[in-house]
Amino acid sequence: MFENIKAVGFDLDGTFLNTHVDYKAIDMADKDACKGHGIPFDELVFTTKKRLRQPIRDWLISHGREHDIPEVEKEIDSTLTSIELENVDEARPFPGSLECVRELKARGYKVGLLTRGSHQYGETALTKAGIRDCFDAVVGRDYADYDHAKPSPKAMVYFAQELGVQPSEILYLGDNVTDYYSARDAGTTFIGVLSGSMDKDGWLKENPDMITVQYAGDVIELL
Repeated sequence: MFENIKAVGFDLDGTFLNTHVDYKAIDMADKDACKGHGIPFDELVFTTKKRLRQPIRDWLISHGREHDIPEVEKEIDSTLTSIELENVDEARPFPGSLECVRELKARGYKVGLLTRGSHQYGETALTKAGIRDCFDAVVGRDYADYDHAKPSPKAMVYFAQELGVQPSEILYLGDNVTDYYSARDAGTTFIGVLSGSMDKDGWLKENPDMITVQYAGDVIELL
């Protein structure tokens, strides 16, 4: 089933690296920014678990404050990146991660990182792990519009463009349904890892045919 695969992509947190990100603080970033700019966050309607920015933009536009959108978004993005970088020195590769990437490159595959973290965070984490030079592409949530980040399939399409392949030619590994939905809806082959937020039963509830591995590095045994 992997005959057409030309590239292997990885999620970052919980998949390629064992990281320590303060997700409670991450969850507060847009709320705090809205509060500081007089935007009634609790009155906004968010229809997805990963909150989009459009409801914030819509409120600002409807109140004649569209000129404030860049400032508000810049503040949120800056806060998110600062939180991500706070403990980046504590990030450690999961067993087999580094060896797997080097082996994939030796076999002729392109290798990339697609994360909901910022591009700066992804670059920093891989550099500190000593493996950045093996990655052909690093794509974060700030590659394009925030609302196009995972779980949107657009994130995977952008990722494929950076790798120079089609979404269907990527094998992507992740530990979260956010990763899965982005891959699934873009036509990308997905493998669920068990090193992060999902266990095997959780993956099988999402897809009874889901292939899972304990660590992302184990993918080398499937290729």
